[in-house]
Amino acid sequence: MPRDLDPATIPMKSLLLRPARWVALVFALVLIVALGALSLFTWLDFERTQSIRSHVNRTSLLQQSLMQLKGIQLQMVTQKGPPDRVKLDAARAALGQIPTKGAPIGSYMAERLGRLNRLLALAETQPGDSLQAAIALLNEMLERENRIQLDLLEAVYDDTRLDTRLALAALVGFPSLVLLALWGLRQRVFRPIEDLRHFLVRLANRDFAPVSLADIDPLLLPLFQNYNQMVDRLRQLERTDRERTMSLEQEVRSATHALLRQQQSLARAQRLAAAGEVSATLAHELRNPIAGIQITLANLRRELQNPELAERVDLVVTELKRITRLLNELLQQSSHVPELPRLVNVDRLIRELATLLRYQLPTHIRLATHVPNDLRCRLPEDGVRQAVLNLVLNSVAAIGEAPGTITIHLEYREGALEIEVVDDGTGFPETILSAGIRAFATSRESGTGLGLAIVKRFARDLGGELAIANRAPCGACVRLTLPCELADVGHALAHRG
Repeated sequence: MPRDLDPATIPMKSLLLRPARWVALVFALVLIVALGALSLFTWLDFERTQSIRSHVNRTSLLQQSLMQLKGIQLQMVTQKGPPDRVKLDAARAALGQIPTKGAPIGSYMAERLGRLNRLLALAETQPGDSLQAAIALLNEMLERENRIQLDLLEAVYDDTRLDTRLALAALVGFPSLVLLALWGLRQRVFRPIEDLRHFLVRLANRDFAPVSLADIDPLLLPLFQNYNQMVDRLRQLERTDRERTMSLEQEVRSATHALLRQQQSLARAQRLAAAGEVSATLAHELRNPIAGIQITLANLRRELQNPELAERVDLVVTELKRITRLLNELLQQSSHVPELPRLVNVDRLIRELATLLRYQLPTHIRLATHVPNDLRCRLPEDGVRQAVLNLVLNSVAAIGEAPGTITIHLEYREGALEIEVVDDGTGFPETILSAGIRAFATSRESGTGLGLAIVKRFARDLGGELAIANRAPCGACVRLTLPCELADVGHALAHRG
């Protein structure tokens, strides 16, 4: 099928207007036929009325002539005289008006009028027979005119009765036709369109099932074919979009896992850094006694006379120097450059970190955040992120396999940023609460005891503090307080507690 004849390419407006056009065309045709029939019958009735009028005029003139002739005949019988010329002239005058009144006369009437005129002319010389023949001829003509009038009246009566029936039929038929047309429009147009509305609602609910074309009217078939084509295209697009979304989610999930692994690696590195700090502290504490031992051995070496003992002392001094060198290298490696503070959108940082953590947390643990909007402070961004990550991971470990909730509260109060991580896990043991946070102090078999120590060192480097407490009836609360400057004074007033 050529493209311009393909039903699927018919414009929607033309498709919906086509039934109305057909109905309007049928109504127009019926109306034209009815008006034409009424006009035809009216014209026929008018023609017959005019004909009846002509015949009535002829009858009247014939009757006038007949009355004049009968008057002459009566005069001749009673008075025994010649016919009255005045009445004969009146009779001739009446007969002479017949051709001029109404419709043209036919051959029959013309022949009879000629005979009457001849008989009336003879009536002056032979009145007896001529008048009797003229009267008989007039009676014949009157009888014929009466029959013609009766036939015309019968035809008019029949036409009038037919007109009445047609009017009654139109009176009943037009409303019936209107109702039938409305019913047809409802069955063939409005009901399928209403069904199409339900299909569109179903389509809005992502139900891409096609419509069965078995009971669709051929007039609306292109519309529903277009709908099925649209549904098929939308189903393909939905499948493609779903596959693309799943692919993107997989990529985001992979990237998130990679980022979390990197952050966990950074946390382990910080733990190692904390261990290095402890080692550096030990190295710093060991260097002084080792230096004293070296001096003592050097003095002892000068006093020894036995070469074998002197050699042994030299070996000990050499090892002590090597230990001192290792301790110095350890102190140099443990030194680190602190991260510089910068303007950080803290609420966005916490929300982004929570989003990443939700991909990593077990399904039985829920993570919630309560943070103000548009809170900007000058802080080490990576340090804050890593500190909150360590606190959340500690809460996850405290909750274990039981269902639980971790909540991050963020608030700016009196020139400091307070970050609280609250969980409903097992809480802190009394030994940690009483002794405070120390490196390598932990109640878990797999723990290192460095997570809270790292966060505490971070807070201490910024001039803040880290406080821990247990909640009733269960759970723990860790509050990280960091002094910081807001981006403007308006924020400070808005976020004061």
